[in-house]
Amino acid sequence: MSKARRLSRVSRSGSWIFAAKLLLSLVAIVFAASISVTSITYPAEIGSVMNFPAGLVAIDKGFSVSATAGSSAGTSCTSPVIFGVTPKTANTTIVAGHLIYDVQVNTTIGVPTTKFNVTLVLGSASPYGPLCIQSVGVPGQIIDCRFDVGTALPASPYTFKVTIQ
Repeated sequence: MSKARRLSRVSRSGSWIFAAKLLLSLVAIVFAASISVTSITYPAEIGSVMNFPAGLVAIDKGFSVSATAGSSAGTSCTSPVIFGVTPKTANTTIVAGHLIYDVQVNTTIGVPTTKFNVTLVLGSASPYGPLCIQSVGVPGQIIDCRFDVGTALPASPYTFKVTIQ
């Protein structure tokens, strides 16, 4: 066997030894590292119901945390939030850091010119709202109805119901 072949055989076996040492070193580092596990409990909704009259469409925009506070708008039918060319917002009094439920109400063809009350029932709690919105009979207009539901959701699983009447 030539000297060149013996050297290549030695260098190949040397690379395998190096790879094995590297792999064992990585395994040792992984086992030496501390691993911490943090569990987070997420509430789940078991079901939702939306009831709305002909001419309106409601879109569930879900729950979020409010970054800012805001005064109420449209909580009385003596001063409803009126659909218009630009999107509007009707809401209960919003407290910064509270959970907010948002439902978007859109007008469609055939919407009557009338006032509607939007309410939210979350779990078995008392209803939130009503928020009063008023249509002018024009399709394609939007009002976001936002309800401050406090700092915590009901125990999981829970249900909620949005009614527009």
